Amino acid sequence: MNPLPSHQNFIQQISQIRRNNINYDVIFIVNRKPNTKKMIGHSLILKVRSSYFQKEFRRMDECNKFDTTNCYQLKFPEYTFELFDIILEFIYGNEIVISTKDPEFILNLMKAANRFQLTNMVEYIQTYIIESQSGWINENIFKLIPVLFDNDDFPQLRTSIIRLICKDTRWFIRFDQFNELSEEFLTKFLQIDDLSIEEFHIWNAVLDWILEKNVNLCQKKKVIQWSDQEVDYCRVALKPFIPFIRFFQISSFKYWDYIHEFDRILPEGLVEEMLKYYFKGSPPTDYPLLPLRNVRKIDSDFISSKQAEIISLWIENKDLKKLFGLEWEFKFNLLYSTRRHGYSIEEFHRNCDNKGATILVIKTNIPEEIIGGFNPVSWSDNESRSNFESEVSPRYSPDDSDENSPMDTGEHPLTISSTVDFSPTNTSSDSNNSSNGEPVELSPIATSSDDNIISPNSPYDNNTITLFEQTDAFLFSFNKGDRNNMGRINSLCMWEFIHNCGECGPCFGTTDLWISPKIVHSTRYNIPYQCLANFGYHRQDSYEINLRDEPGGFQFVDYEVFQVVRV
Repeated sequence: MNPLPSHQNFIQQISQIRRNNINYDVIFIVNRKPNTKKMIGHSLILKVRSSYFQKEFRRMDECNKFDTTNCYQLKFPEYTFELFDIILEFIYGNEIVISTKDPEFILNLMKAANRFQLTNMVEYIQTYIIESQSGWINENIFKLIPVLFDNDDFPQLRTSIIRLICKDTRWFIRFDQFNELSEEFLTKFLQIDDLSIEEFHIWNAVLDWILEKNVNLCQKKKVIQWSDQEVDYCRVALKPFIPFIRFFQISSFKYWDYIHEFDRILPEGLVEEMLKYYFKGSPPTDYPLLPLRNVRKIDSDFISSKQAEIISLWIENKDLKKLFGLEWEFKFNLLYSTRRHGYSIEEFHRNCDNKGATILVIKTNIPEEIIGGFNPVSWSDNESRSNFESEVSPRYSPDDSDENSPMDTGEHPLTISSTVDFSPTNTSSDSNNSSNGEPVELSPIATSSDDNIISPNSPYDNNTITLFEQTDAFLFSFNKGDRNNMGRINSLCMWEFIHNCGECGPCFGTTDLWISPKIVHSTRYNIPYQCLANFGYHRQDSYEINLRDEPGGFQFVDYEVFQVVRV
């Protein structure tokens, strides 16, 4: 026979001792006048259950602090009867129910439980808030920050809040309450490594925080209008944050757009160090080279953030060695994944057509081999539609309709419309006569206001756009041992950089990289056809790269397509 359990009866009997005021030797006075109330307790139970009361009663014993009834008397005016009753219920072994309480009450209860060193209760409340009060956390995050950042007493909740801030840092800094943070908490915010935001946005947020403290500066839109006293004010206000702003992770483009105007308030030498870093690649000597924030995120099942950064630099045609580690100019939004959407040509076109510039990434059946390509125009399911009727993606700033807002955080698909018609099947020798070796020029057509046409800030002329400057299509491969290769479209084969077809997957060049080609195309381009959903083909023709050691068909494990947008 199993032994008779007795703990439940014991807990009930202990609770009755408190509720019936039996042999108590502790009197609690809670709440403030005129709402004060008396509650009773037993020092033995309180000392066993709480280290706080154990120390408090020892101190009172040493000072001989007892009331006229020879009881310990403790005053807690900051706690209501309801809140302190829950504390005592827990100490006396009873179950506590907080699901009916409002979040503000629960937060105060957690702080009280922490004060009385009721570890299990603190952990329980943290878990409850995280799992059941996510909406309230989102709405009251700035109310939680002083509670969580002042100490390390609530690690679960603190970690959850930091993850929330890091997951969507732009959402966090857009709150009006952000500018009400104290200098201490703003400094702690800047020290978080995993913020998912580009550093120039951090700079803008700190600058706004400073300007909000001075009404006159808020009214003066141009720095040139600032007086010497106002410049000095900003320089002093900015000084505590300088060590925590990662200036050397800000690209030269963003520096010019967002920081250059404020050089006067930066410390002497910092601007010179930044310029040396941009132009010579020289690491700073007087300022720490802090790690990049957690902005290198790509929702991929098989390529790393490092590889995504390399692709981003290839898109911008930048030097990998000098500029590796700076903020990304682009963000990659996952549009299609065979692992998540299945092997379906229809799904590929449904998710990827008319989305502007995209990156194709393919995991082949060879271990650690990844191949792919950058398509600077939209995919289409219309085979008769020419490649250049899609949107060509220029390397320029997005639509500057909101250029006065330093905190513009919208994502801008890289697109520009064109009317030039090149037939994708025109691969005869006559094609060389179309341009006589000279760059072909495209004329933009009228587009809707939503199209990201070249802005006044663009380095390109608004009337004519040089094809070679715009059509930066390329193929790439990542292989074992970090062997990275990239080759751009051959200048004589510009019109062949992609092939659009509603019955094919993504295809680059005449035969350079084709995914799931249909039979008629296999015959036309002499591609050995395989009736497999995961069939691909490679034979170098239009691009200046041989993707694989041997031309021919191959089977891929998965492929993904990402939309390329400016950040």
